Amino acid sequence: MVNKKNTILRNLGVSYLKRVFGVIKGPVFVSAFFTRDCNFNCHYCATSKSKRNPDIPVKQWNNIVTQIYNEGCRFITIYGGEPTLRSDLGELLKHCIDLNMYTHIVTNGSLLNEQLLEEFASYGYIILGIGVDGISMPSFSSKNYRPELIKLLQKIKKKYPNRIDYTFHILITNENLNELVPLIKTIHNELECRFSIDPVHSSLNVSEQYKYRSYCPELSLNTDLMNKLREVIVKLKRQGIRVWSPNVYYYYMNKWYQKKYSWTCDVCDLYYAIDNDGTVMVCEDVNTNIPFSDFIKLSRKKRLKNVNKFKFEYCNCFKPCYWNPTYFIKHPIRSFIYKYRFL
Repeated sequence: MVNKKNTILRNLGVSYLKRVFGVIKGPVFVSAFFTRDCNFNCHYCATSKSKRNPDIPVKQWNNIVTQIYNEGCRFITIYGGEPTLRSDLGELLKHCIDLNMYTHIVTNGSLLNEQLLEEFASYGYIILGIGVDGISMPSFSSKNYRPELIKLLQKIKKKYPNRIDYTFHILITNENLNELVPLIKTIHNELECRFSIDPVHSSLNVSEQYKYRSYCPELSLNTDLMNKLREVIVKLKRQGIRVWSPNVYYYYMNKWYQKKYSWTCDVCDLYYAIDNDGTVMVCEDVNTNIPFSDFIKLSRKKRLKNVNKFKFEYCNCFKPCYWNPTYFIKHPIRSFIYKYRFL
């Protein structure tokens, strides 16, 4: 039997190399917001507070994924809200995996059960991302460590070792930074997984309305805490903890917080974001009114021209899911050299 995981990882690597050498012109990474409904109301997240249009049907999502695939992309992340609220999520996941796409779904984990995880694993290979922000319940989030979920994930991983992998997504604020190490070590000691660590981003003022970003300056890290976060991540990596972003990301992130570095956002070029109503987005925060079905018919130059007018001043936001693909494509050799250490 063909190992689906190896096929998907090989195709992902080939798509990146083709983009590096200009063989394909499409994105290397796509964020698909399957629904904006959510059963949580975390303080830093605007999803439950924002106005939203009705979700498009899964058949339309499948058509979008096929178009993305035809552009050469092999990496898709399915977000919410909470994607497991939709009963037809499995149909979208199966379609992505049937196309041998690297399929990553991000969930708060509250609705996961054995039947659902068995279904996910049955499709071939999936990367399941679970949000967790503290060992105990943080004041700003409903996503805390749950031993019963870890045991369930252990069971599924043991049964399907090559069909499912796990990533834990941790959003760091000035309230939970001290919990980061014990949280990661607790999970790491119980489950084979990796971690995505990202500092909180606040909107610039209370009147701004974004899809994800709330106004929460009281949670933001200052320069000293950013230095501490960087030091903590270096130590974790030296101890064999698998952190998703390479060291070079945290090196530049630290400089960005000190206003000593900026980067060119390549939204709708190296990566796309698509909202729950099928419109193109500027990353995960800013809406456009452009239907993806119209956008995909445009030339690359016209795509960029149409999206640029929606960008805001703050679009240099330094999110790892967007910075990393950009950096890898623009600096492939440097990305490899500095994967495990800082510049």
